Amino acid sequence: MFGLKGVQMFDLVENQREFYYQTYIGKEDEVDDNGYLTGEKIPTYSAPIKARAMISENTSDAIDMPFGKDLVYDKMISTVQDLPIDEYSKLFIDVIPVFDENGFTETKPDYVVKRVSKGIYQKVWAIQKVDGYESD
Repeated sequence: MFGLKGVQMFDLVENQREFYYQTYIGKEDEVDDNGYLTGEKIPTYSAPIKARAMISENTSDAIDMPFGKDLVYDKMISTVQDLPIDEYSKLFIDVIPVFDENGFTETKPDYVVKRVSKGIYQKVWAIQKVDGYESD
């Protein structure tokens, strides 16, 4: 029980930020503007789901690289929650998605997951800013 109490300290509400994630569903046939199939498959994602976790403000560097030396990432998300976020998920960290009447969004996610590390109590995701978005 002592180990779990110590881990809960990292998941304090005041350390958490709200963000949204989309999980990968699969591929579907692409349709052009006229409603015809293009012959291509496009990835599909769930509607954005709200979550809260600690999100670091630092970037990876040579001194502190918990995911290894070859991985480049901008921030880390950590929590004791078992969120279904994986390397195929898309994230809204600095962008808030605008929802349509069906709960989906045309807003583009601003981060992708580069690596997942799930321990017994703590889960950590290395995330990277998507090209096209300005850094903070």
